[in-house]
Amino acid sequence: MSCTAARRLDHDLVWLALRSPSAAPSHMNRSGFSTHLYGMVGTMAVQIAELVQAAATGDEAAFTELVSRHHQDMLRIAYVICREPALAEDAAQAAWAIAWRRISDVTDPTQIRGWLVAVAANEARRMMRSRRSKVREISVGDLALADVPDARSDPFAAAIATSDLRRVLASLDPTDRALIALRYVAELSSDEIGRALGMSSSGARGRLSRLLLRLRGELSR
Repeated sequence: MSCTAARRLDHDLVWLALRSPSAAPSHMNRSGFSTHLYGMVGTMAVQIAELVQAAATGDEAAFTELVSRHHQDMLRIAYVICREPALAEDAAQAAWAIAWRRISDVTDPTQIRGWLVAVAANEARRMMRSRRSKVREISVGDLALADVPDARSDPFAAAIATSDLRRVLASLDPTDRALIALRYVAELSSDEIGRALGMSSSGARGRLSRLLLRLRGELSR
């Protein structure tokens, strides 16, 4: 195994989870900023819970706000799995239809993002299974992750577009791509990934570990 390839893969995958921290206001000391930050997080959690609870009662405005907040995340997850922008959009739209019908099933409203991206991942996997015999194989040159709209900088697209990781991901089956997407794009825990994909948390960790070893091997060739 090439050490260079292994380091490159580690860098690419870790980079998916990186976010630049916001600088603390100059007038706040560390303790003050921490208190301010925790207060903001608590307020946001309450707002999200209220939106979910309202949407569960049929409040279309609340559901529309959830769509506004989470559609890009769902679209990115679906695209990693489907590899086609149009199919990814179909999967995300289908996931929203399911979410509208089943949002009352969410037991912890503060975890709505993880629940939504899991629904999107499973819809993308379902579409790939149903279309497997119909979808043509896409060449590496056709994979344009940067074409997926996102208001934020997309480190996942940047990492894949600049390395052989894009080629290797294209060779994975939809479930393996879902594992990568849910861990490194959605940043879900092993427990959340396991629930999303119908496996135990230890099973998700083990499969992801084997998958990363496989990716390193492929990149070292």
